[in-house]
Amino acid sequence: MKKLICIVAVMLLLSSASYAHAGTIGDAPGTPGKWFKGEEPVQKDLSKPPLVFVHGINSSSSTWSDRNDMAKQAVLNGYESAFIDLYPDQDMKKNGKLLAEKLKEIYEFFGRKLIVIGHSKGGVDTQAALVYYNAHPYVEKVITLGSPHYGTPLADLAYSKGGSWLAQILGQKSDALYSLQTGMMAAFRSETDQLETFPHKYVTYSGSDWGTFGGVLYLGGMYLKSFGANDGAVTVSSTKLAYANNILTGKWDHFSIKNGTSMFPVFQAQLRASTASAESEDEQEQEPVSSELNTNVYVKGGESEKDKTEAFYVEEGTNGLSIQWLNERQEANPEIVAPNGDVLTNLTTSESSFPYEGAYSHHVQINKPVPGKWTIRSNSGKKDPYLLLVSFDSPLNEEIKIAAAKSGDASTHSSKLIKRLSKTVETTYFKDAEKDHPLKTSSSSAVQLKKEGAYSVTVHYTGLTASGTSAFNRTVIRTLYVDQHGTIHGDIPY
Repeated sequence: MKKLICIVAVMLLLSSASYAHAGTIGDAPGTPGKWFKGEEPVQKDLSKPPLVFVHGINSSSSTWSDRNDMAKQAVLNGYESAFIDLYPDQDMKKNGKLLAEKLKEIYEFFGRKLIVIGHSKGGVDTQAALVYYNAHPYVEKVITLGSPHYGTPLADLAYSKGGSWLAQILGQKSDALYSLQTGMMAAFRSETDQLETFPHKYVTYSGSDWGTFGGVLYLGGMYLKSFGANDGAVTVSSTKLAYANNILTGKWDHFSIKNGTSMFPVFQAQLRASTASAESEDEQEQEPVSSELNTNVYVKGGESEKDKTEAFYVEEGTNGLSIQWLNERQEANPEIVAPNGDVLTNLTTSESSFPYEGAYSHHVQINKPVPGKWTIRSNSGKKDPYLLLVSFDSPLNEEIKIAAAKSGDASTHSSKLIKRLSKTVETTYFKDAEKDHPLKTSSSSAVQLKKEGAYSVTVHYTGLTASGTSAFNRTVIRTLYVDQHGTIHGDIPY
């Protein structure tokens, strides 16, 4: 009898070994590979697939329950659920491998196929798990919420010459952020889409709201504005896959799109719809990912000395400016001096968000600005890495884009509104997420991209308006990736 009891005990121990990392929602999150079984529904319905929730970059499983009732919504609607922790700072391949192992565990635990709901990069990690690590057999459907399937220009900004100083000092550079650069994701898409064997498993949702002036997503939304509609971190076009059921773009920002009260009722119909019959509620065709030059911004950044001063030019006819000065110090108190001598000191200060979490943004909007040379001074009193972003609402934006596209290797160009347009190209080669190597600067010709790896390309446009009395400046930033075959992935910005 004792021998039988021992055998039963061993069998029970072995049967539970696969779920040694399972916990209860509310336990301390953050350990990669640990997953939590959600609260048991009062009326369990085994015809409903269990839901697995996957967090995004710099996040954890608590994102679904901390000031978010998504976990509770699953319970109230009769769904069993699980919440998993992945690496918050690793790329989609490393997270995909870990996730595939855990999806197998969760599938065996519940005994039926799963629906995975991924927020932001969590949606990309999920596809990596299915495509590269054979998790397809465990998953019935994947729902992505604001996922950057084509990357985000904000990651390009963080790895650019001007934007990297602040990202580095804030500790934001990581394999995760590195992988979300648009050139890196273009290479990922090129490979992954060819390998995807069950493309109709994917359902996508996107947001087009990034709040108002002074909000935490304002920086991202303003920078991404010229790339198209966005949620403050990811453009709408990036969230959609050509072969997916791209269901709906709503008035959500990058945070609210994962909120249970606002989103669960929206995607609930998709939880029961068959993969084959699911149809888009948005009748519009998928909009292409923008490959145009975003010629409405000027970017400058670096490791500053005390009381750093930067200058930029505002051309005649500019309708409005949005000026943002980012650094580590809330009390930086920057001041802006207009060409007529007016001094602005009443800038709004707020905490910054992706990809500059931990920084403070000091910003102001100016209507009908005086044309000429403007300056901004930090007044930080100490060495302080900084990033200056100036967004222009100007008729010249489109004209610069057209002129730049036509100019080719020419260093000057004339048009109806432009007397002269010049460009300087700066390129940085990356061996990995932490190390960069400047290549060369050219006043007119493009840098040759031959070596395998990632390249951050910054193009500075300067010139004179047709009147010959008003200077202007703009900055275009892109990341390109050269694969082992020499193929360039991403949009070449010159």
